[in-house]
Amino acid sequence: MDAQRQNRLLGWWYVCIGLGFGALALRSFLGGAGTWQIVLRCVIALGFVALGAGTLRSGPAK
Repeated sequence: MDAQRQNRLLGWWYVCIGLGFGALALRSFLGGAGTWQIVLRCVIALGFVALGAGTLRSGPAK
């Protein structure tokens, strides 16, 4: 597998993990969980989405 394709797949993997944590945060919010749980999951989700976006925007892995 070439480096550019591997980098794209890794970037989308991170974005999907971030979206999953976002869904967990929404589920916690709707379920009436504690505020700290919701905030923690949102922070983790944003971190993974940012990591994925940064990986997608970077050039091919070296």
